[in-house]
Amino acid sequence: MKMKITKSIAICMLFALLLSTAAHAAEVFFWSEAEPRPSCTNNTRDGSTGNIGLIIDGEKKELDLPTCTEAINNRVLVLVDGNYLHTVAGTGAEPFIENGRTMIPLRALADAFDFEVEWKQSEAKITLKKEDTVIIMHIGQPEMFVNGKAVKLENAVPMIKNNVTFLPVRQLAEILSINVKWDHKTRTAVFALK
Repeated sequence: MKMKITKSIAICMLFALLLSTAAHAAEVFFWSEAEPRPSCTNNTRDGSTGNIGLIIDGEKKELDLPTCTEAINNRVLVLVDGNYLHTVAGTGAEPFIENGRTMIPLRALADAFDFEVEWKQSEAKITLKKEDTVIIMHIGQPEMFVNGKAVKLENAVPMIKNNVTFLPVRQLAEILSINVKWDHKTRTAVFALK
């Protein structure tokens, strides 16, 4: 009897581990109070950048790593209510600057700002909903519609890069009355929802 209970517990634990691993592997970002550490190297013998081998979604990828100085100088941090956006190395989901605008992954933005997201592939249409606000954007288009009213996007448009959808975040935050600051020294976009 004791052996059956032990086996049952072991099987349940294994099953739980498999489920949690599968759910975690599907995510390319998470939020944490800890500042993200850049993926970088300073340890090559000849002074060149290094590389790292990763397996992402069962596919082996090799990434060229910049020096740590380059990585720190070029990274873009996103801080929402004291939590930093962390992305998984090699997924292509790292925030970046496009024409002076911070671009972050759609799914991370939806998670941080509590949006419901709809994607219509045939129209390259993104619909974001939160309470009584509906925002409609199209990939590559320089305007969005907020509750039916056209609003011109400044300097950056929604785009797909590395199979990840990115949105210019500042105007969306301002439409939702979210306090936005840019810290040039640390290259950090800071958002206060509260």
